[in-house]
Amino acid sequence: MNRIPDLTYEYILGAVPIWGKPNTWFGSVQLKENAGVFDDQFRYRVTLLVDNENVNKISASYYIGWQSYDTVDKETVTEETFEASDDGAAQAITWLREKLADTLKM
Repeated sequence: MNRIPDLTYEYILGAVPIWGKPNTWFGSVQLKENAGVFDDQFRYRVTLLVDNENVNKISASYYIGWQSYDTVDKETVTEETFEASDDGAAQAITWLREKLADTLKM
């Protein structure tokens, strides 16, 4: 079952030309049935970032936990970057889905 929806590069760009900030797309997937608020989840996010060479990249990251991204220990977050394009957005989602599948196998 596909539990991480598809995402377009246009969505990630969001309001960049207008307000100067990209959209951050995030979500979570329960790792067990009937999970409670404090049970671990596969938590993910996708956003646009600018690398050291001033080039746009898509950043996809995930971690296992119940806390929000702002409060979680960043050492527990796994991140990968992709080309800033529709293909890069598709690769980021595929990567997250593979990591979710690996997590569910454990």
